[in-house]
Amino acid sequence: SPHGNDSTPLFYAIEKQNELNTARDEINRLANMLGDAEAEKQEAYDIMEDMRHKMEDANARLLRYEKLGMKGARPHQHVSQSNYGPFRNTSQSSGITSDNNLSSSGNDSVVNLEYLKNVMLSYLKAKTLADRRKLVPVIATVLCLTPEEQAQAVNSVEDSAGLSGVAVSFWENLESKAHNLM
Repeated sequence: SPHGNDSTPLFYAIEKQNELNTARDEINRLANMLGDAEAEKQEAYDIMEDMRHKMEDANARLLRYEKLGMKGARPHQHVSQSNYGPFRNTSQSSGITSDNNLSSSGNDSVVNLEYLKNVMLSYLKAKTLADRRKLVPVIATVLCLTPEEQAQAVNSVEDSAGLSGVAVSFWENLESKAHNLM
């Protein structure tokens, strides 16, 4: 019968349309799952970054305590060393010693304090903005500042100069060029 042959392509088209709809639904479901996974990944990354900043701050604080010979300022319990980035145990290469052989006598802390005093006096006596800028990394090292704290210090030096600092920097530049010509 001719009507039987006409309904077969229509049935086939309806079947394919249903398969297409099912595939679209699956694509949408997978896209939603991917979006959720990416959101969870970003949240985990943000938490990791926050923890990294806290570890940097804690590490800087610990280094300051060790440099100042404040061995008693922290608990006498074993703290496991991290193998992550800036928190690796680098006691041999950096001159920092572990609790087991901490040799911070009174002399070490006096030397550190004396050095800090001299660096700070140099900073306070600096006549030019350029000299102050050069001392910021030295101060950051002595005080074991984190990279964020060092950036804040640099910004503070720049901000404190203000418009007068721009004029001073301009005159310093002219003065140094004139001196080089002589």
